[in-house]
Amino acid sequence: MDDRDLFSYDNSGNLEETGETSFDLNSFSSHTENKTGGKKTKRKGKRKERILRAVLTVFLVGIITVSIVISAFLLYAFTMVDGSMDENLDDLKLNFTTTIYADDGNGNYSEYQRLHGQFNRIWVNYDKDKAKSGDITYDGIPQNLVNAFVAIEDKRFMDHNGVDWKRTFAAFANMFLHFYSSNQGGSTITQQLVKNLTGDTSQRPSRKIREIMRARYIENHYVKETIIECYLNTIAMGHGTYGVEVAANYYFGKNVKDLTLTECACLAAITKSPTYYAPDDHPEENKKRRNTVLWEMYDQGYITKEQYEKAKEEDINLVASKEALKENENNTYFVDALIDQVIADLMDKYGYEKNHATNIFYSGGYKIYATVDNKIQGIMEEVFSDSKTYGLKGADGTTLQGSMTLMDYNGHVRGIVGGIGEKVGKRSLNRATSAKRQPGSTMKPIAAYAPAIEDDIIHYSSIVNDTKTNYNGWTPVNWYNSYWGNITVQYALERSVNTIPVYLVNKLTPQKSYDFITQKLGITTLNSEDINLSPLGMGGTNGGITTLESAGAFAVFGNLGQFHKPTLYTKVTDQHGETVLQYNSEPQMAISEDTATVMNKLLQTVVYGSHGTGAGAKGYIKNMKIYAKTGTSNNSNDLWFVGGSPYYVASCWCGYDKQQKISNAGIAHKMWGAVMSKVHADLEPKEFEVSSYAVEKYYCTSTGNIATTACPSKAIGWYKKSNVPPLCTAHSGDAAATPADVRKAEAEAASKAAASSSDAAAASSAASSNQ
Repeated sequence: MDDRDLFSYDNSGNLEETGETSFDLNSFSSHTENKTGGKKTKRKGKRKERILRAVLTVFLVGIITVSIVISAFLLYAFTMVDGSMDENLDDLKLNFTTTIYADDGNGNYSEYQRLHGQFNRIWVNYDKDKAKSGDITYDGIPQNLVNAFVAIEDKRFMDHNGVDWKRTFAAFANMFLHFYSSNQGGSTITQQLVKNLTGDTSQRPSRKIREIMRARYIENHYVKETIIECYLNTIAMGHGTYGVEVAANYYFGKNVKDLTLTECACLAAITKSPTYYAPDDHPEENKKRRNTVLWEMYDQGYITKEQYEKAKEEDINLVASKEALKENENNTYFVDALIDQVIADLMDKYGYEKNHATNIFYSGGYKIYATVDNKIQGIMEEVFSDSKTYGLKGADGTTLQGSMTLMDYNGHVRGIVGGIGEKVGKRSLNRATSAKRQPGSTMKPIAAYAPAIEDDIIHYSSIVNDTKTNYNGWTPVNWYNSYWGNITVQYALERSVNTIPVYLVNKLTPQKSYDFITQKLGITTLNSEDINLSPLGMGGTNGGITTLESAGAFAVFGNLGQFHKPTLYTKVTDQHGETVLQYNSEPQMAISEDTATVMNKLLQTVVYGSHGTGAGAKGYIKNMKIYAKTGTSNNSNDLWFVGGSPYYVASCWCGYDKQQKISNAGIAHKMWGAVMSKVHADLEPKEFEVSSYAVEKYYCTSTGNIATTACPSKAIGWYKKSNVPPLCTAHSGDAAATPADVRKAEAEAASKAAASSSDAAAASSAASSNQ
């Protein structure tokens, strides 16, 4: 039988050869009819046939259309859409929080403060092998946290190639057919990472296509370990936090490495909707979803039934505090200065514009290892916030201001303040780094005496003439309005005579003096108008000096001549630990160590000499010597006190923002002393290191030469061994014993006296026993 015979029908619906009743495939109805109702039944059958044909046609057209759409979609996606990504996941350049770390005094750095722009997130590494092995030294993302996110967000993450087609088509179909009660997310972890990196969140189909292609690109170029690491470091976690590290800090007050299983589930529960599932705002909703996360982890084999049951019943210890994020509404003056220095160094090293360097600072995820000492910074802030004691009112009613920089002898700034009174806000005026004020007599040691001793123009007890002298129409005048004639260099410095340093700068030449302080001592704030006798000899500068640079310059007198540029950090690294900036700790020899020793001893007489201008500071540090210099600018508009102990050097300035006379001439050394006395309160006594190339001798106070036994008046002086004055010839006699010999003889005599006293006591005791 041919095909026609099998599938051809007569009008009655019977097969032509067999005469059997047929089932009509076109109408799905029997054509058996009686003669009386045949016409009516035929019309009804034809109508059903037309409807069925129409339905089948629509169905086939739909299939063809869907096939064409899918084909067009695939053709468009794979040929027209650029799915590549500029971001390098191995070196991700996103906005990350910058963190400042401070040394606890034992070489251990702890978090001090965080600074960030729009995004508050801190990068933390993920090492799958270490995380799974339970390595106690591992401080990255724990495996439980990874498992929690995968279990609830993308359980086929380890198997798909960036797109879970099953979920994608299910989500797409649900938009029209509503299989589920709510819209279903079809995005994989990889696709979510694409959104986090690109910020592309539009609802257009083209965005979804780009997302899919980019997810496939990422999967083809990076391993799963890198993808999940980037995802967990970029995901939004509510309350302005991004990434699991900052989320762990905020919600639990701990680092992500220390999270419990329950806490891991808690964080994973947030991501579906941070505003709805945040455990602090919606604890019950978070708990329900948290338990769902735990169930999925158990169901997918990540945890045991026992772990599931235990974690489900465990309560979380919620902190939910911004304080845990180490963010401050007001920066300290130290942090403000640190920001400025790092930005400036980024500009200097990498050639960045200031705006770019600033943006990178706040968003680069830097780790800055600061030099701040928390205790010292706290002491300085406490003293300077006391406006009742130190905030003197000026003639115009404004409050006295001040600044202070304290540093060690390695150039590390340990504390800094830039104003008197409570600091308000971030990035406010920091006078310690920005206020360039006339240094007054604090200029004399660095611009006149030190280079003159270095060049052997003078020594400790050189006789110099305090007399009225005209220098091309200008005559320096002493603060005491007279002249004392021949005096020693030591006395000139102790009494802060003006004529002698001017004389020395003239001998050196102003240019050489200027070059010395700018090239050897790091003074950067002067200008060409300061290459003159008055600015360099008496401190009446045009450019001015800050306490930061003043402290750095004076440090050479307590550091055997070594200059370290003041720094507020030792190292800056990026989020991956690569060094961005490194402080150069190698010192520059500004002056020889014997010159430094001589200057140190000279400056001690400013404090301990009978006429020293800094005598009021002698009681601040009772068990150690200090060296110092006072300074007063014209009309007492600026007051300075700069000095150092064997531990630290500090520079303190006081003045009004709008210059006017300061009523209390001792205010600067009082503030310096208030800080330094507290800083040194618990420190062990210590002495300044003395150069082996310097020697201590008695000198004749009338001639300045080495004293003889006949000199009527002697004093102790310190000299470079290469520049010791001759023996005094005005008074005959042998050379006087050295101070060291005198001390040795006195010690021996005291020892003999003690021994004799002990022998006498023993003899007396023996005699009493014999009685």
